Amino acid sequence: MQIDHASGRPYYAQLVAGIEHDIRTGLLQPDDRLPSVREMARQHLLNPNTVSKAYKQLEASRVIRTVAGKGTYVNGLNADEIRRDVQHRLRQVVQQAQQVGIDIAALHQWLDQMEDKTV
Repeated sequence: MQIDHASGRPYYAQLVAGIEHDIRTGLLQPDDRLPSVREMARQHLLNPNTVSKAYKQLEASRVIRTVAGKGTYVNGLNADEIRRDVQHRLRQVVQQAQQVGIDIAALHQWLDQMEDKTV
């Protein structure tokens, strides 16, 4: 994982994206231990508060977990939990769309277009 210090993207967001990418690609496996906040900050020349913010965001998303006195670990993927989370977020998107007059048919069309681009 690399942090681009010349990028305009916040460092914590780069760190979150990097850890998520490493998990998706298998570089990080469930129960792998992440470096401590201070060690991660030292490795990437970041302020420890920046790393802490990234770790907190990843914890809130249940991507990682911190065990007091032991460290921070990658969570395993729970397909049912992920499915519920996606459904919840999709409900929120549908509600927002309806509030501004976007109907379900338009959302279906957008999803179909997205699917065509990923295949």
